[in-house]
Amino acid sequence: MAARPLPAPALLEAELVVLVRERLLETPPGFHAESNLYLAGLDSMSIMQLIILVEEEYGVSLPDGALTKDNISTVRQLAQVIRAHAASA
Repeated sequence: MAARPLPAPALLEAELVVLVRERLLETPPGFHAESNLYLAGLDSMSIMQLIILVEEEYGVSLPDGALTKDNISTVRQLAQVIRAHAASA
């Protein structure tokens, strides 16, 4: 699959918030880029789903080593990981 260019950081975060809300987790009211994904219900199964969604949406493969609890605890941190691995691809 051809990767589309990544949007600007703020837009990427906004898109990821929507992706998490609509396709991954039942998020609480007020969920945003700095909300804790684990408190919103992220678990090992939803992490796998999230990786697949990111690969499908952005064409970015995230290596296992990048998927630490700290790196994906918020949408903002996840967006930074995505941007770092898109730049190195």
